[in-house]
Amino acid sequence: LRADLKEIEKKLTTAKRNAADLNKFQAKMKEAEAQFKLAMRKLPEKEEIPSLLTSISDSGQHVGLEFLLFEPKAEKPKEFYAEIPVAMSIKADYHNLAIFFDQVARLSRIVNIRDIQIGLTKGKDTKELSTKCTAVTYKFIETPPKKEKKSKSKKKPRKKKKK
Repeated sequence: LRADLKEIEKKLTTAKRNAADLNKFQAKMKEAEAQFKLAMRKLPEKEEIPSLLTSISDSGQHVGLEFLLFEPKAEKPKEFYAEIPVAMSIKADYHNLAIFFDQVARLSRIVNIRDIQIGLTKGKDTKELSTKCTAVTYKFIETPPKKEKKSKSKKKPRKKKKK
């Protein structure tokens, strides 16, 4: 009986410790859910992609950039999100280019500028830069719930009618 009592007391101690940690784990879970919701707000929905691309383009035009190329590329699916790249070729001076990158960084949605290549444009007394880069935005891919496999019913193939 004493051995049983010791074992039951151990289980009770472990259960009390787990119960005390439960509130801590629930708080962590709520925090993680809040962070997830915040991240989801930063990922555009499918319908919002054109307006997001328009706001990127408008940001550049307001600063005085000259877009030589603004070409949305094919979506690249990843695990739970998809990348939507936009190839850009821009002509602008250094300060306006920096202001443009800053404005893109301040958009409400996640947009990263990658693969930046900057060069001077040739010409007399020009201080313009020729810049090639890729703006990448993201969208959440909601995976549909897996359907249970239906029972396999053997269907007989239809015979072709002879004419």
